Amino acid sequence: MVNTRAERLRTPRPTMRPVLQLVEPLRAQVPTGDRGPCLREAGLGNLDAAAAVGQDPFKSQVRLWMEKTGRKDLLHPVRLENDSHAYWSRLLEPIVAAHYTLRTGRRVRRVNTTWRHPEHPWMSATVIREVVAAPEVQLLECLSVGMQMAPLWALGVPEYIRLRVLHQLAVTGAQAADVVVLLGGQDLQVYRIERHASEIARLIRQEQAFWRHVERDQAPPALDGDG
Repeated sequence: MVNTRAERLRTPRPTMRPVLQLVEPLRAQVPTGDRGPCLREAGLGNLDAAAAVGQDPFKSQVRLWMEKTGRKDLLHPVRLENDSHAYWSRLLEPIVAAHYTLRTGRRVRRVNTTWRHPEHPWMSATVIREVVAAPEVQLLECLSVGMQMAPLWALGVPEYIRLRVLHQLAVTGAQAADVVVLLGGQDLQVYRIERHASEIARLIRQEQAFWRHVERDQAPPALDGDG
């Protein structure tokens, strides 16, 4: 039987199943509470991991606590100019991902999905790209670093980036992630970060200790260099 064009358009097409099955996606609805709107950022995401344990060179624990407890209005705003490293890193992400495929032969898929830890609902992670059909690695983190930031990569992946990726592995259950970084616009490096149960357990304990300060609305003790 031949269907008409109108009938074919009304017939639903089969959807493709994702290659990587992780954990339950983070829902758009967020619980309400005493502080209301700030709970949209209540959980700790992968970008918060290093600051939560006092290892982020660009954000202190106290500043992160103020953000998570709705005290942003008391902070000096962080300006994001069009010539900032964050702006260019985001702009160059697709190019960095494409060259990762050229370098390694592994296919990459953009998913841009946020996941929640099955046991610790205050932990979330945003996965921008997955590595397709590669049993040895599942996630891909793409970065572009300017000349001023390049020295932080002299010995490999900086600790604050490594903690962000470990947080992703903890939440998603993935076994490994590749970090591909473009240094100074001309040097492409690829690093592998694998899942280590003891390190992830320690990171979860440290993040949970910080999160208790958020839940109790009590500022964490200031560390040396906190501003």
